[in-house]
Amino acid sequence: MGRRQLLLIPSLVLLAALLSAACFNDSVGPDAPAEPSAASDPSATPPTAPDGQPDSGQPQGTGAGLAASADAQTDADAAPPADNTTASTQEDPPTDPPTAPRAPPVPPLQAVLFVQPAIVTPGQVFLVAIDTVNATAASVALDGQFVSLAREGDRFYAILPVPFQTEPGILPLVIAVADLNGDLALQQLVQIEVQDGDFLVESVTIDTTLSRLFDPEVVEEDRALRAAVQSVRTPLRMWQGYFRLPTEGVISSTFGLLRSYNGAEPTDFHSGLDFAGPLGTDILAANAGIVAWTGETERRGRGVIIDHGQGVFSSYWHMANVATAPGTPVAAGAVIGRVGNTGLSTGPHLHWELTVYGVPVDPLPWLRELEVPDPLAVFDPLQAVNQPAQASGG
Repeated sequence: MGRRQLLLIPSLVLLAALLSAACFNDSVGPDAPAEPSAASDPSATPPTAPDGQPDSGQPQGTGAGLAASADAQTDADAAPPADNTTASTQEDPPTDPPTAPRAPPVPPLQAVLFVQPAIVTPGQVFLVAIDTVNATAASVALDGQFVSLAREGDRFYAILPVPFQTEPGILPLVIAVADLNGDLALQQLVQIEVQDGDFLVESVTIDTTLSRLFDPEVVEEDRALRAAVQSVRTPLRMWQGYFRLPTEGVISSTFGLLRSYNGAEPTDFHSGLDFAGPLGTDILAANAGIVAWTGETERRGRGVIIDHGQGVFSSYWHMANVATAPGTPVAAGAVIGRVGNTGLSTGPHLHWELTVYGVPVDPLPWLRELEVPDPLAVFDPLQAVNQPAQASGG
C-alpha cells in the first residue's frame, strides 16, 4: 500500500466516526452507556500516524473509539460495538400516559312539570312549574323567545303573560331541563288553549286640547321609555303573596276595554285599572320591590315604576306628585305619591298597570289571594304535563 493511501485511511475513518456519532447522539439520552475508547481496550491496535509510527496513546476522541471497536470485532475478548441499534435497545420502552380517574355517573334527572292554568284569555298569565332534583337549569321557549326559569329550592318556575293581541287558538311552548352536567335531559312540548276575551268597547270623551297626546310621536316616546325600564330582568323575586290596592277610590275602568275616543273607532285597549279619587289621595306600593323609575311623560303625566323582580313591574300614572326616588327599596303599602290629573286624563285618578316581561296583564287577579299566581303552589302529581318515563331521563 502506498504512502498516499496510508494517509487517507485516518481521514476516512474519522469522517465515518463523526457521521455515526451524530446519529448516535440523536438517538440516545443521557443514560446511554459511554462509547468504548481505544485507551480502554487493550486488544485494540492504536491508529498509525502518517509516518508509520504508533500514536502516542492519547485518546483520539469519538472517531478513535469507533475505529478501535471496528478493528476488534474479530477478537472474542473485544469490547462490544457501540452502534445505534445497541443504544436504542437500551432505552426505556414507551408507556401510555396515565388515564384520569373516571367521573362518577351523573344521577338521573327527576322532574315533574306543571302548567297552570291550561286555558287562558288575552291579558292573563300562566305558571310553568318544575319540581325536580339533579337539575341545574330550566327554560321555556314561547313565541320565539326564551325565558330562563327562576329557582327556589327544588322548584323551577316562571310566570308568563298572554299578550292582549293573542288570537284564540293553541299557544305552544317548549320546556327544557338540564341535568347536573348541563346537558339537555328533558324536553317537553306543551299546548295552552287561548280563548276569546270578549272585551267591551268603552267610549271616552276628551277635550280637544288633549288631541296632541294622540300624536304617534308622543305615543311612541311614552312606549319606548316604559319598554326600556321594564326590559330589566331582576332575578330575585321581591314580591310576596297577593298585591294590595294601590289607593283608595272606585275602580272606574278595567283592563282590556277597547277605547273609543270621541266616538271614533277603537284604536287601543285599556292596559290597567283606573281608580277615581280626590286629588292628593295617597298612592301606595302594591307590593315589595325597588323603584326603577320616576319622572313624567307627555302622554301619561307623572309616574313611578316599581320593579318587583323576575320580570314583574307595577306602574302608577297621572300623579300629582312623586314621593320616592329611583333605587329606593319599598315595602308593600309604602307611600310613593299622590293622586293627580296629569297627562291624558279627564279627571283626578290613578292609572295602575302591571306588566310581566314587558307585557301588560290584567291586575285584578293579582289583588285576590286565591287568584294571584303562586310560584310555590303545591300541585296534584296527576296534573303533571309529562309522563313518568320522560321525567327520569339522564
